[in-house]
Amino acid sequence: MHLTLTSIFQNLFTSGFQEAPPAKSLEDEDHTYIRGDIGNRSPCPGLNALANQGFLPRDGKDITPAQVEHALMTALHMDKLAARSLTSALPPLCRPDGTFDLIDLRRHNVIEHDSSFTRLDFHQGDNYTFQPAMLQAMIDDADGGPVTLRSLAKTFTRRNKESRAAGAPRLPLGLWFVRLFQAVGVMNTAQTGGVLTKELLEAVFAEERFPDVILNNPKPRTVFTLLGNALGMLRYVILSP
Repeated sequence: MHLTLTSIFQNLFTSGFQEAPPAKSLEDEDHTYIRGDIGNRSPCPGLNALANQGFLPRDGKDITPAQVEHALMTALHMDKLAARSLTSALPPLCRPDGTFDLIDLRRHNVIEHDSSFTRLDFHQGDNYTFQPAMLQAMIDDADGGPVTLRSLAKTFTRRNKESRAAGAPRLPLGLWFVRLFQAVGVMNTAQTGGVLTKELLEAVFAEERFPDVILNNPKPRTVFTLLGNALGMLRYVILSP
């Protein structure tokens, strides 16, 4: 999922793509967790989780941006502006009929980018497969406690250094902001008081599943909560030695 400051302001004043369908109760559909085939999945654990739990087509194919917007609002309690802003980068991936497949998100430097917290860089040959050791490194950055904005800042800085050392080029400014917002995406989605437990992180990243602590938390997720988390983490990035 993708967000820039430009997309926020654009979506304040435009209707964007086709209107998302009205939100349904979670009880209206079967949202049993069924892990999908990695061959049909994207580098984004959030979108993969929505497919694994039936909020998006389970096969990961023929998805519309409106369906993604609807899933974000229904499953993750995002307000319309947040959901629409996060889906604003999807149209370039769409076919003439307005649909895309999850594997289309593997296209480099559209939404997917280098310096991911849990995926290898594009030039390393596999930019979509979850890497358990990389998640463990993110957990280790918290020095034995839960993951926080401070520890995410440490991960953000570490992964940038690792990526550059491995030969990846600097990110374009636009994708740097995408990376910033994605770095705090799970923190914003979870809304668990500024801390992320190992169990929650393993559910989202390793299993690609949103646990009940997220799905059953009705607190609205907005662009303002996301911006607040991003600025909070950036403060630690700037102040860190």
